Amino acid sequence: MISNLKKMSFSTVIPLIIILALLSLGILIPIISMVIFGAILAYYVRYISKKIRPYVKYNTLSVFLGMIILAIPVILLLYFTFSQFLSIAGSFFGSLQQAATGNSTMNLPQITDAVQNLGLPGNISQGIDETVKSAITQFISYIAKLAVDLVSSLPGIAAQLLILIFSVFYFARDGDKVMAYITDIIPDKDKRFYQQIFNSADDVLKSIIVGNIIPAAILGVLSGILYFFLGYPYAVLLAIISGIAMFIPIIGPWIVYGVLGVFSVLVGNTFQGIMVIFFGWIIETSTDFYIRPRISVQYSEVHPLVFLLGFIYGAVTMGIPGLFIGPLILGITYAAFKIYRKEKVKSKNTQN
Repeated sequence: MISNLKKMSFSTVIPLIIILALLSLGILIPIISMVIFGAILAYYVRYISKKIRPYVKYNTLSVFLGMIILAIPVILLLYFTFSQFLSIAGSFFGSLQQAATGNSTMNLPQITDAVQNLGLPGNISQGIDETVKSAITQFISYIAKLAVDLVSSLPGIAAQLLILIFSVFYFARDGDKVMAYITDIIPDKDKRFYQQIFNSADDVLKSIIVGNIIPAAILGVLSGILYFFLGYPYAVLLAIISGIAMFIPIIGPWIVYGVLGVFSVLVGNTFQGIMVIFFGWIIETSTDFYIRPRISVQYSEVHPLVFLLGFIYGAVTMGIPGLFIGPLILGITYAAFKIYRKEKVKSKNTQN
């Protein structure tokens, strides 16, 4: 009688856990991307924390310092980006007011000269000129709307940011406990498989930084130096855009080099246009075919298509956190299938 009760009570444990997990997931869905993103960033914070742990007395303090060190480049990047955008917004403030009332009569002689330099018939040149100016006016109006929407969404952004900060801190501080808990609930016969999955996740997280973020940062810095010496305005903003554009497949930073080069030639700065295209090609080629392989050779290979799909569709579905979450999920999935296939092949060979 007692043994039957024990069996019945045990049989309700798994369904209860599943129900509670689903209910918890339902509550966390609005913030789940930030929690996962926090866990990913905690991986890098833990690495920094371990490096500085011998020099500080408390583990919590080392984690806090690790978060600050990781946040510094992000804060600087955001500061320079917004400061440049504010500078551009200030220069177009008059046009912005006109665009808001629908009475914009923008006077951009450089655009007119550039269109005339194409050598097209007069009516076509005039049509292109008006179309370009209208597009710029609409773009400015769209940016103004985005700015208003951004201000209205600040409370929600602040809440998401707070969740991210706490997630990073607690995952970084208690990461060992989380891993120990996961290890304890994994059946013994599956632990070898999951250990390989954990190792693959470690490789993916390293590859995200070493194989993608660092080369993009190097390209951005070199591009910024190029823009500065060639006399382009807003060199910092152009450098940031060039670094981010490195994640765009096929086109990459050429979306910046090409546009700047062609526009410079059209407005009569032929030397400037040729130089930005030529040295841009050198920077992009060196970064993609020399620097990236050099610094990522020590980590296991993750198929480029995995990172490509992860970065693009991760960002589309989850925003900025998706740049990290997407490659991680696809990378682990790819590794799981690869490890499973390897074990199946090994099992068949053993049987034969």
